[in-house]
Amino acid sequence: MIIGQVHQTVRFAFKKAFNQEPPKFDIEFAKHRMFGDFSTNLAMVSAHDLGTTPMSVAQKIVAELEKTAIFKSVSVTTPGFINFIVTDEYLTEVVREVIRRPDSFGRTDLGKEIRVLIEYVSANPLGPLTLANGRGAFVGESIARVLELYGCTVMREYYVNDRGVQITQLGHSILHPEDPDRQYPAPYVDELRKRITETDDRAAGEKASAIVMEEMIKPTLRSLGINFHQYFSEASLYQTGVLKKTMELLKALDYAYEADGATWLETTRFGDDKDRVLVKSDGEDTYFASDIAYFNYKIQRGYHRLITVLGADHHSYARQMNMVIEGILRGHYMWAGSADWVITQIVKLFKDGEEIKMSKRAGNFVPLDELVEQVGPDVTRFFFLSRSVDSHLDFDMNLALSNSSQNPVFYIQYAYARISSIFRQFSKSDDFEVPEKIVITDPIERQLLLRILRFPDLVEDIAGDLAVHKLTHYATALATDLHAFYEKLRVQGEEPAIAQSRLAILKATSVTIKKTLDLIGISAPSRMVKSGSEAE
Repeated sequence: MIIGQVHQTVRFAFKKAFNQEPPKFDIEFAKHRMFGDFSTNLAMVSAHDLGTTPMSVAQKIVAELEKTAIFKSVSVTTPGFINFIVTDEYLTEVVREVIRRPDSFGRTDLGKEIRVLIEYVSANPLGPLTLANGRGAFVGESIARVLELYGCTVMREYYVNDRGVQITQLGHSILHPEDPDRQYPAPYVDELRKRITETDDRAAGEKASAIVMEEMIKPTLRSLGINFHQYFSEASLYQTGVLKKTMELLKALDYAYEADGATWLETTRFGDDKDRVLVKSDGEDTYFASDIAYFNYKIQRGYHRLITVLGADHHSYARQMNMVIEGILRGHYMWAGSADWVITQIVKLFKDGEEIKMSKRAGNFVPLDELVEQVGPDVTRFFFLSRSVDSHLDFDMNLALSNSSQNPVFYIQYAYARISSIFRQFSKSDDFEVPEKIVITDPIERQLLLRILRFPDLVEDIAGDLAVHKLTHYATALATDLHAFYEKLRVQGEEPAIAQSRLAILKATSVTIKKTLDLIGISAPSRMVKSGSEAE
């Protein structure tokens, strides 16, 4: 990884210059090409402890860096940033590695010792998946793919809330359509009613939720390329005794107590504004109780990293569960792992500047598969990943249906198709022999190679912060660089050395686009049509 390699090179230069380890410092891709390819703040973060100025520190580090082979030039800018430009030889060696070992590009074993359990979607089995569920589905799946490329062992899990009040309410809505206060009046409930023979609300709800899970939710997920290793039943926590043992543990550790006929968890000991109910006075367990049991069991299964993708308005839930994990379970199990919460914000659909409702069969929410049917899985997935999960997402139907470069999905896929078209003109085979010498003749080529160079570091970054929207931003930037290359430079008609060099650069670009789209979960077509003609 280039950032790591530059970081190590700078660290060694600092040690040689000052005979000590440097403090924590950053290496970043330069925001402006005029300053170089990379920059570091090391001189500024170390100057105070060294008793001198950042510029003085920077100059001593630069004197050591100029002796290394990786950099073409090293410079200093006020107030002490050190800027680097890597050699063309280094860039072209990256091209060779990408082409010779495409499957290895971006792949690392840094996560090989990490077992990850990622829970996502986990929509209640009460009806079709909604847009909100879809955003969590796509975010969770891309996180899983990135972590696998990072080397982690990843378990994908869907938590099925197949018991409790909501299931009984679904059964009541099915059996009592005349009740104006029924919770689920949507048309799909009328279809379920035709298949339910049970006469008890709870039994009817359990049968209906099983149908919803098997015939609505799972098929939608499979059609989108999302396949879980396990659908974990909430009811199984009761059947296997996990919930009972968890409640016994909380009482034995003196965190649970009885009051007013109910059982409470003393979360105020961890900063909560009030204690939380585990078992209500009527003997009904709360969802908080079963969720604690579920997380207790997650930790018992030996995972090092627990990632939970939730919908909007779950910040309080995540905070309360974190109190339990950090305040009780971590210490009890001597667990050294981490718990990450990814909370997605709401999605709204817009057409012609107006918010729209699309549902043909589901009351007041928009089924995910209706949207996918209209705009396609690639566009849906990309748009849902295009913004940080912290931001609300306005889904522009006009843009999604556009078959032009204004549509970012078309724009990126067209870049891949353009490269495929060029290779069809030069070869009937997918095999490409890397030339012995790759020549860089234009700044656009260098910009494209530097963008490719970022991919492994992007994977490492996302493995840490789980910010998968970076993938869509990177794919767009990579496509922009490719289109600029295509519009300015040619392959056909150039002398053989230049033509082969540019083909090598295009091949590496093609590999990188494909790997990025794979992480996003969308296709990379080799043929596309724009304005009535194939990409060429």
